[in-house]
Amino acid sequence: MMVKKLFHIWKYSDSQPTEITLGIVNFLLTPIAIYCEVGLMPVFIPLLIAGGAFQLWAVSTEQVCKRVKAAFVSLCLFVVTLLLYLNSPCGLHSPVHYGWVFLVIGSLGSLMRLKNEQLHHE
Repeated sequence: MMVKKLFHIWKYSDSQPTEITLGIVNFLLTPIAIYCEVGLMPVFIPLLIAGGAFQLWAVSTEQVCKRVKAAFVSLCLFVVTLLLYLNSPCGLHSPVHYGWVFLVIGSLGSLMRLKNEQLHHE
């Protein structure tokens, strides 16, 4: 019963706080982590910063279509980040590094909620 209720909340709750958090992570924290642990990536790091800024801007517009696009970009950036970690020498050697898996799951959940909202309001 509790798991069903938690899944329902996760599926239908407002995703704006999650979107803001994911945007800040991509704008600030992911570039720093990538640089320190994977190395200088002169193309990917600016993409992370731009993607995070795009997500924060999209949330501020309160337009679902823009938020869906930004959530998709965020998901792609977190998946690429996870793949970079998996293919780097540092890998996921620490339990803290499994946070990237949770960021992928969180961004996927955010995208699913936004897409659900978009489909039911159009």
